[in-house]
Amino acid sequence: MLKEFKEFAMRGNVVDLAVGVIIGAAFGKIVSSLVEDVLMPPIGLLLGHVDFSPTRNCTTPQRSTMESS
Repeated sequence: MLKEFKEFAMRGNVVDLAVGVIIGAAFGKIVSSLVEDVLMPPIGLLLGHVDFSPTRNCTTPQRSTMESS
């Protein structure tokens, strides 16, 4: 069973996929660091000393604290 898995993994597709995932993760970290540390501070200065550090992206709608009756 191990021999069959090794043959499957070394065919090329799985190895290429693993390399792509690793490169994609590294590229994502580089881009997020570039945006946070290089692009956002000058934009904040141009807009009047706006601090973007507490800003977060929310993908879900904000729920109200008051329940309608």
